[in-house]
Amino acid sequence: MTYETVVRTEDEGVFVEIPADSEFAQARLPVTVTINGQSWGSTVAAYSGRFYLPLRRGIRDMARIAPGDTVSVTLAYR
Repeated sequence: MTYETVVRTEDEGVFVEIPADSEFAQARLPVTVTINGQSWGSTVAAYSGRFYLPLRRGIRDMARIAPGDTVSVTLAYR
């Protein structure tokens, strides 16, 4: 699945949200994420009915992304 979204920040976290109607909108689902040609393993987080992927600083640096950027996210099952 590939979709476009904005890199968001809330509290101290930076993340991309997963559409709630997506097959990947499942808490603790292991996925492979690809943004800007960079891929890594992650786990879907859920909070208050929202599903998202956290983006640690090392991942943001590797993929050259920052809060506010619009990115194309590709998700695959791991």
